[in-house]
Amino acid sequence: MSDIAEQPTPLVVRGSTLRSQVKDAIEDLIVYGTLAPGEHVVEGALAERLGVSRQPVRESLQMLAGAGFINLVPGRGAFVHRPTPRQVMEVFHVRAVLEADSAAVAARSISPNIVDQLADIVERGSALASGGSSAEATEQDARALLDLNATFHDLVTAAGGNRVARRILDDLERRIAWFLATIIASRAASSWTEHAEILDALRAGDAQKASDRTRNHVLRSLELIEFAI
Repeated sequence: MSDIAEQPTPLVVRGSTLRSQVKDAIEDLIVYGTLAPGEHVVEGALAERLGVSRQPVRESLQMLAGAGFINLVPGRGAFVHRPTPRQVMEVFHVRAVLEADSAAVAARSISPNIVDQLADIVERGSALASGGSSAEATEQDARALLDLNATFHDLVTAAGGNRVARRILDDLERRIAWFLATIIASRAASSWTEHAEILDALRAGDAQKASDRTRNHVLRSLELIEFAI
């Protein structure tokens, strides 16, 4: 169990209200593994870490319970949700279908500017993945790798032009990052090789390869996550 009270961290200010800021900060602690699945979340310790009173922490935990990140157990308190294999499978199957379709559409009309942006992301992600073999380096780079991964996939989805697909994937983005964080150390190198292969298909305008490679990439991550949880 992490001793969050002994690890002071400034509140991440992203929302327009204190409650949304606290909710985002707690979600970050869960997504990036500071609060582990199954861990008891102590309101007082969490409030001390974030530099706020218990009230916004309590309200934020209720919001995160509704989003599936927290389990509220009567008489016992709040616990970080432990994802089940079925929950991971459902998210990644939806992701595979929507992202494969978006990649196919994107391959037919992707702009040189977007290709250049994707190439830069692949270069940065590959460099990070190949440079961190130790546990310390992996922990240090995990957030950057997850953020680069999300940006790569979001760009491809946006290039596909399906706003409904993008909205659904946006809603799943934090959950996807949470699941991927469990395998980031072992998955990073192969993942960025696969990103490069997807980019090659997009650059070549090959819709079928872009679709197949994207689907296989997502489902390979699913296999590894199911094994890890």
